[in-house]
Amino acid sequence: MMLRLSRPWEAVLGELAALASAFTWAATSVVLARLGTRYPASVLSALRMLLATPLVLAVLFATGGAADLGRAGALAVAAMAASGLVGYGLGDTTYIRSLRHVGLQRMVPTTTAVWVALSAAGGIVLLDEPLGWALLAGTLLVIAGTYLIVGEAAGALGDTVGAPRWGPRLATLAVIGVALCWTVATLLVAGARDELDATAIAAIRLPAGGLAVAAVSIAATRGTVLRSLPRGRDLLSTLGIATFGTGLGSWLYLFAVTEAGAARAVVLNSTAPLMALPLAMLFLRERATRRIGAGTVLCLAGTFAVLAG
Repeated sequence: MMLRLSRPWEAVLGELAALASAFTWAATSVVLARLGTRYPASVLSALRMLLATPLVLAVLFATGGAADLGRAGALAVAAMAASGLVGYGLGDTTYIRSLRHVGLQRMVPTTTAVWVALSAAGGIVLLDEPLGWALLAGTLLVIAGTYLIVGEAAGALGDTVGAPRWGPRLATLAVIGVALCWTVATLLVAGARDELDATAIAAIRLPAGGLAVAAVSIAATRGTVLRSLPRGRDLLSTLGIATFGTGLGSWLYLFAVTEAGAARAVVLNSTAPLMALPLAMLFLRERATRRIGAGTVLCLAGTFAVLAG
């Protein structure tokens, strides 16, 4: 028996794309966890976006999307550029900087939970997306499960930092600030989905975000960060995550937002921590705990609720 035969196939494909995007981000996170011990996070973040940009542009021209991009309204193009600047540039840069002071165990689950809640609420309030009990229950279950899983995983990794800890007030501001940036970026994409497809959106957001992160990193370090670029096998690994994680992953996520809606796309994409945990146990030798098991059950239940709603 198949679920939701009456639903448009575009919406179903969008939801599947959100799950696929979550997996690509999970796999990318494992590689970044290894590379992050040798290179600044801002370098890896900027490179993965800038290296993915030519791939996305090639797909755009190969599929004839350049003509559609040229016909798009100036407001829609500006909104996508702003989405890249806010989401990638400001949001990711703040997130990377805050990790040292807030700590992974406090930062990851809280930003994920707040981002999911704000994006789902924003999609319903601002974009007139439907609200149902299944979506609401799924959102709450995914938030609860993600908090349990990532919180425990961060502790298992050993959350040590080399910078002073921020107090509760400043840490809370950082969490809310990052989540707001990601939410604004998501809603900007959802608001322009009638004018631009996923490839065109990625072709605007990736270079805008990558250049923003690169500019911030160079300015913050006065150019010394350029001495920390990956080489050899590490460069090949960075190219791999740029191609499959950022290029393909970003396209899948944007496709999910444009076809399934911001609320469902964000909730399903937020299962990335669930997918990252078995990969981390396999490749990073992390241990399983009861909290991880409980969070896994909650996330699976939330995912099913969203898909069945």
